[in-house]
Amino acid sequence: MKNIFNLIETPYIDAQTLLNLLSDYKKPREAILRMVKNEELIRVKNGFYLIREKITHGSTKVIPFEQIANLLYGPSYVSMEWALSFYGMIPERVCTITSMTLGRNKDYHTPIGDFSYFSLSSESYPLGVVQKKSPDFIGSFLMASPEKALADTVFKTCKNLDKNQLKTELLESKRIDRECLQKLNKTLLEEITKSYRAKHVHYLADLIGVL
Repeated sequence: MKNIFNLIETPYIDAQTLLNLLSDYKKPREAILRMVKNEELIRVKNGFYLIREKITHGSTKVIPFEQIANLLYGPSYVSMEWALSFYGMIPERVCTITSMTLGRNKDYHTPIGDFSYFSLSSESYPLGVVQKKSPDFIGSFLMASPEKALADTVFKTCKNLDKNQLKTELLESKRIDRECLQKLNKTLLEEITKSYRAKHVHYLADLIGVL
């Protein structure tokens, strides 16, 4: 099994790739079940696994949450609270990996954490999504820019708020750092907010301009 894992560059693998690597085995599916039972593989969902030895560094685990989020359900990109935390815009540690998707709302409760996906229209989806390199693993992932993550958060969690209420919500309830808001690319934010058919998102660009 060790030799098989050495052939895999990423810390995750799908069932079909595993079956191909185990093609010399008489019962490859049973071999996969055995690896899960022996905790060599962590089943994230049916047909998708993490390789334990590739995410274990001494007593700590380094998990490519963003890459997994992209692969678990798609098309999708990481956004909202997880992205805001990633950029240091909110002080709280976020436990759920939040993403936007062109599909339906979806939640996954896995051995490595919870993943939530929120539906977004095709008009609002693409602008402001960037590709980032993983700092610890080979490959990259799709994530909202700070401006996009903020717009997605407002769109999904601040409905029916007027401009003053929105300001209070962002600065006091969500505790978004004022300096981070002031450093946002206002031109990009305006372009992004225009793609949402929602008044409370349109308020966002006006609000950032006067902070």
